[in-house]
Amino acid sequence: MKIKLNTKVIGTKVIGAFLGTIIEYYNYSLYTFSIGIIAAKFFPNTDHITSLMYVFAIYATAYATKPIGAIFFGRIGDVYGRKIVLTITIIGMAIPTVIIGLLPVYALIGSWSTAVLVLSRLMQGAFVGGGYDGAAIYVIEHLGDKYRSMASALARCTGALGLLLGISATSFFGSPIFPEWGWRIPFWISLPLALIVLCFRQQLAETPDFIKNKEKRLEIENFGTLLKNQWRMILMVVFLSGSFGATYQIAIIFMKQYLPIVMPQAAFLISTFSIWIIVCFTIAMPISGWLADRFSEIIVVRVGLFGTILTSAFFIMAVKNGMFHLVLVSCFMLACFVAPINALAHGIFVKYLPVHNRHRTISLGHAIGSMLMGGNANYVCLVGMKHFNFNLFPIVYLTLFAIIAYGVVQNFEKRL
Repeated sequence: MKIKLNTKVIGTKVIGAFLGTIIEYYNYSLYTFSIGIIAAKFFPNTDHITSLMYVFAIYATAYATKPIGAIFFGRIGDVYGRKIVLTITIIGMAIPTVIIGLLPVYALIGSWSTAVLVLSRLMQGAFVGGGYDGAAIYVIEHLGDKYRSMASALARCTGALGLLLGISATSFFGSPIFPEWGWRIPFWISLPLALIVLCFRQQLAETPDFIKNKEKRLEIENFGTLLKNQWRMILMVVFLSGSFGATYQIAIIFMKQYLPIVMPQAAFLISTFSIWIIVCFTIAMPISGWLADRFSEIIVVRVGLFGTILTSAFFIMAVKNGMFHLVLVSCFMLACFVAPINALAHGIFVKYLPVHNRHRTISLGHAIGSMLMGGNANYVCLVGMKHFNFNLFPIVYLTLFAIIAYGVVQNFEKRL
């Protein structure tokens, strides 16, 4: 059967996947952008940095369950199709998000609040473990090899739009015009948003690659066989995913909490500035995809990583010399340079992996890399800052992962 890529599929079907990614990232990011208020409400009896360490530690726990979700939903995606995973995960992400919004604070129920907070993050991790990768694979397989890099970039870009929605909602509802409990409202509205997306996802069509693979009746390997046959590729996905996760966490997510520490004079404008960092990151990703489809994703990623390393050195110099405006410029430059590796990684993965084990390999490698390197990056940076009394530790840490990513990309290129 010949499968054609038509405008209806590219339109309605792919938009349904994109909308889901936006809402999933919105749900997942609300905790991050509410960290200040969560630290005050759930860890009130500690100093500022220690309370942030606790909250970022809980943030990192979500990554512990991502491999479980990756294995479970990855197999569903490879055996039953990409569509069903997208349907399940959108509701699964909304439920723990609403629970966080309804959770009584520490002053009311004590350590039970912490326990439920951790459980909610663990649930979020399990569902996102298969959700984002499934959406990225779905879009890339629909658009085909010609637009593989742009599809990968757009999938990641919609995630960044979810971040923008999350940071905008938390900033708006956390403003003085709302009552003290207003920070909870963004968490509550995640459920109706998920139900709207679910209506769109009911219209999704299965991908051409998956349908062709089903027609060939290729045997789906069990988990043990998959590890035996694909361990090298899984390991490469782990390190590249971990590297792009760490650079993203530090350059994009952590900056809202980090800049007031190294540059106290930035505290008054940090919320607005953080939004513009994400805007810059979001715009740079489709540009990276467009360039990669015309040249090479490996070349574009290399340029981004090299630029990340140079800009990190520039950032350190600016902080050491108290050059406030140059620090802000460095933040924008970092957002632009970490964009290519974040935007194009899934396109690289899809290019080198066969259809019948693609979902499991990408989801598992991405989940493990996120758990070991990406999700705990903020916590590790805070511990490093406190233990070594070295405020520039996060930038050094970011540089290390940019170097690791550069080496992994070199290995991918050798497989051409």
